[in-house]
Amino acid sequence: MTQSLQWSEVTKKVFNGIVLYALAGILLGIFDPIESLVSTGDTLASLAGVQNASGGAGSFLSIFCYIFQAGLILGCILIFVGLTGFKDILDGADQKAIGKVRLAYILVLIGVAVDFIPLMGWISTILGIIAFIYMLLGYSALKSSSTFPELARGGASLLFVALILLIVGEVVDFIPFAGDILQGILNIVAYILIFVGWKKIKDA
Repeated sequence: MTQSLQWSEVTKKVFNGIVLYALAGILLGIFDPIESLVSTGDTLASLAGVQNASGGAGSFLSIFCYIFQAGLILGCILIFVGLTGFKDILDGADQKAIGKVRLAYILVLIGVAVDFIPLMGWISTILGIIAFIYMLLGYSALKSSSTFPELARGGASLLFVALILLIVGEVVDFIPFAGDILQGILNIVAYILIFVGWKKIKDA
């Protein structure tokens, strides 16, 4: 099998996972801040003596958020499988860089799974930041790789920018009330860049 055919096959597997991962991430970035605002409103209304002010909308939105989180988990698994194959056809520094990205998606997978557990969101945040730093290092190496095709290097550059946005999003999430909204906006932009970036790598 030629190198170009191997590249096409393994990057297509990664990209299929990225499509699911990015779509779930974008939808979660939209629904999660809304769910947070509705839940906060229900809590404040409850303190004022008004029960179930949203009419159950908070619970309904929570179900959607769980579905999107499950999509992130499945996407991470598909990406990990694809990256394993991608790593095997690369050499030297490129192989090490993809190895960092693959390790990062394991951490993301664990973090998203942990986030299902009540009051464990802070662990998910820490794992997410560590994972994003690993990805940042990996994509930083790939965007200046001497062996990656030019189009693929351009894709890695977009992925590098996306990871900076995701890291900033994790940090601003600590801001009360506005944090969820700001993180949601940054995440949506980042996931779009991730989709475009990996498409460039796939098409290289």
